[in-house]
This record gives sequence, structure tokens and C-alpha cells, in this order.
Amino acid sequence: MTKAEKEVVEVDIFEDDSAIPESNWFEFKNPGDSVSGELLEVFQNESKFGPQHVYIIHTKEGVDVNVGLKDTTHRVTIQKLKQAAIGDTVGFRFKELVDVSKGNMCKSIDIRIRAKVNGEF
Repeated sequence: MTKAEKEVVEVDIFEDDSAIPESNWFEFKNPGDSVSGELLEVFQNESKFGPQHVYIIHTKEGVDVNVGLKDTTHRVTIQKLKQAAIGDTVGFRFKELVDVSKGNMCKSIDIRIRAKVNGEF
């Protein structure tokens, strides 16, 4: 083992910022932002924003992405997503900002579901 290889091995992984993995949370920043892929899993989670449903999807780029929808502001969307089964293709698109009350803005998320039929999409 060369000295350079030994130095790389001896670096504490928690001191190496290049070892921090990228976030796998999809962020809806601007209207039109979207993500779609095969639904892998759905679970409920308590976040700093309150309870949410998390949808893990596998994109066509081969990346697993988490999409979180807050239970209180997206309950109708979450109800519609109950029609999706594991293996279906689901899509999420940030449609627009909506004023929900007293200047509080909510991201309107448009969804699509394409059911998997006989193992095919």
C-alpha cells in the first residue's frame, strides 16, 4: 500500500465531508418542478413540519427519491394516492402556490397514477 493510499484509509469518515451522501428528498422549489417513477414504499413520518406521508419512488434515472406530503395541507392528495399500489408509476408536479389562510401559502401538488397491469406499465 502506498503512503497516499494509507492516508486515504486512515481519514476518519466523520471528518471527511466528501463522504456525506446527497439528500434523497425531492424538493418542489418552483412551479413546474416534477418527479415520477415506480412507487416502492409509502409510510407515515413525523417531521419538523408535522405528520406527513412519504412516497419512495424509483425514477427512470435509477435514483430512489422521497416525496413528503404534509398530512394537514395535502390530505386530499394523500387520499387520492391511496389508489396507487406498490409497483405503479406515480408522478408529482408542483402546480402553484395557493393562499390557504391569512397569507399562509401552500404548494398545490398535481398527481398522476399509472397502474401496473400484468407486470407491464
